[in-house]
Amino acid sequence: MKRIAIVTPYGAEERLDNYAEFVLAQELIERGYDVRMFTYTSRALEYKDEVYKGVPVTRCRERHAFSPRLFSNLLWFRPDIVLALHPRSMLNFSAYWGARAVGARFIVEIVGILHDPFLVKDTDNPYGSEYEKPLLVTTLSQFLKQTVRGKLRNAWKNYVWHMPTAAADTVISINDEEKRYVQRFYGRDSVRIYWCAPRADTTSTIKQGVVPEKFIFFIGQMKRRKGWDTALEAVAELVRQGEEARMVIVGPQHTQESERYAKELGIADRLTFFSAISNQEKNWLYAHAECVLVPSRYEGFGLPIFEAFVAGAPGCASDLSIFTEFLREGENALLFKKGDGADAARALRTLRADPALRERLITEGIKTAEHFSRERMVGDYIQLFDSKI
Repeated sequence: MKRIAIVTPYGAEERLDNYAEFVLAQELIERGYDVRMFTYTSRALEYKDEVYKGVPVTRCRERHAFSPRLFSNLLWFRPDIVLALHPRSMLNFSAYWGARAVGARFIVEIVGILHDPFLVKDTDNPYGSEYEKPLLVTTLSQFLKQTVRGKLRNAWKNYVWHMPTAAADTVISINDEEKRYVQRFYGRDSVRIYWCAPRADTTSTIKQGVVPEKFIFFIGQMKRRKGWDTALEAVAELVRQGEEARMVIVGPQHTQESERYAKELGIADRLTFFSAISNQEKNWLYAHAECVLVPSRYEGFGLPIFEAFVAGAPGCASDLSIFTEFLREGENALLFKKGDGADAARALRTLRADPALRERLITEGIKTAEHFSRERMVGDYIQLFDSKI
């Protein structure tokens, strides 16, 4: 069986267990592949090398995109394939040179391509803010030209982010939209492999805090691209129309900005915030939510909508093109205009008014999640690893 090195800034901690790279590592090991995961560490982190849930994990520091530990470990491991995820990972530069040193096939997977400030003016709301002619520094000669012009720091980041993708043997896009962007920005084709839905969890409990008996659920970073402001505006609109509405919000941290905005909208007492919760608690919230609201302005994949599906909760999501690749209005989800809290409230009222619609969304959501199975995702990766693309 092949030796596979997976290089990622994420993974190997409980809150990231549903991320595709960790799921892939687990599944490949179960099939007999020799897999090693390489990810970040720093002086501030307490993480150490370990075997995490069956996956050997090596933690690597980097400085200015150089990671001697990653490079030397690739020389020792001698993988057949190096799979580098997330194009803005500073580990990818060393991963590329390590792959070339041992003759491994180097594959880059594109995730959230419009998070890149070299491609768009506003990474928090990128649609419509793309640079007409973005300058991606992908060769050494381009880097040297930028350096001569006095742009060393900016040129270096540009180079170490984009060279590995431009020079990769194969590029993977996780949806059709990103496949088009790879062609547009890099001028090359890519292989589309969708990520998988998580497995259902029927043992979930909630231990932290008190939650309302009936609540709308939002989970995500408190960043504008996740649409937290749209979520708050939807609650405020429901209240304005005389509806009872409460929301549970889970994010790494809720900001003073979100608290101020909730007070401005007059709904601060209708919000329950959680930050550090377990996977079991998170799954309980999904399973008991009146609805899962996914108001993103931009997503690479949109894991929360699939987590809602497997938990048996109906989902309302913004009308992003990535979502409309697998969401069908009124069949497996309700859609609303991106950034429009009033339209999100309209979708929530529609759901509340029609119990049959709710049951249909749940049933079809479960079917959609089954279509995006682990077996399908891992099978596509194995087919790619065995091919010569």
